[in-house]
Amino acid sequence: MSENPSLNYNTIAQQSEYPYPTSNYSPYRAEIINYRNLHTHFVHYFKRFCRVSSASAVLALCALGNPTLASATDIEATANTLFKSFTGTNSIDQHLGVDSDTAIAVQDFFIALLRPTWGMDVGYAAQATEASSTNQGLPTGILLENMFTGTRAVIHRSFGIDMRAAAELYFRVKSTDLNTAQTREEALLALYSVIPGVRLSDVLISDQVPHDQPLLSAANLEVRMCVLAGDLVLGGDHNWIQRLSTFSVAMFDQDKQQIAAKDPSMSVHPLDAVLATRDALVQRGIQVQPGDILAVGALTDGHSVENLTRLRVEYEGLSEEQQVFVYMGFQ
Repeated sequence: MSENPSLNYNTIAQQSEYPYPTSNYSPYRAEIINYRNLHTHFVHYFKRFCRVSSASAVLALCALGNPTLASATDIEATANTLFKSFTGTNSIDQHLGVDSDTAIAVQDFFIALLRPTWGMDVGYAAQATEASSTNQGLPTGILLENMFTGTRAVIHRSFGIDMRAAAELYFRVKSTDLNTAQTREEALLALYSVIPGVRLSDVLISDQVPHDQPLLSAANLEVRMCVLAGDLVLGGDHNWIQRLSTFSVAMFDQDKQQIAAKDPSMSVHPLDAVLATRDALVQRGIQVQPGDILAVGALTDGHSVENLTRLRVEYEGLSEEQQVFVYMGFQ
């Protein structure tokens, strides 16, 4: 992929058989703005602006000689290395020396470099699994508005280095009650909808480089694009808890061959994953807000899109009426 920061959601949307509006905002972003009242929207983004400044605060501490943190120059250089990989053609093939003290500062700087093209924050990504522990620093990432497109998008392979597709559920937050929810039932009441989708991650960092939790956080979980179906509005009844526990998902290529299916070892109950993601965000000093989108982890192994021309993902058991499909093409 050529180094072209203008190649973003708008380029992809224009290739879609059923394109979304090619404005500066994704359709999901527009829905989020409409969902909030203006006062909530203003307060929310003022808080986000303050959080964006956290990287600057960390850099200032570094400049003052805090011995527990890498130098400001190192943090900036690492973020720039990630940005060049994101907008370039090559994976990073060396260890970046990121640790738990600097991972979020690097991520903040990296995201600040992406915002002029990829837009403002609209949600968060995590990878909650049976083996994950928020006490060990569940890696989290920031989702930007132009990282979203809808089903039937056609995506150029040159858009990434070596993109890998994995099925994933996305949740839209309804209430700040999610920040204090303790049970699945309480989490369910604080969520507006679940959205079946596909996460396209990229190999920003070579597979030859060990991927630990700080490195994943610094690299923003290597998220490049999220392809979503429509919202399934959640109800507060126990049926949804059961449905989220028993649904199935499978991915098929252009030859109708199954290439991936739901992996029980990779996923917890989706509502438990929401709570784990919330806990990890709280550790970062982040409170979720109405309209935020939470991507709570891949449900399948990531499958390289290199040899794919079409991808169909089938979710069964989430909707009472019918299967839910996510389609995309590659060229």
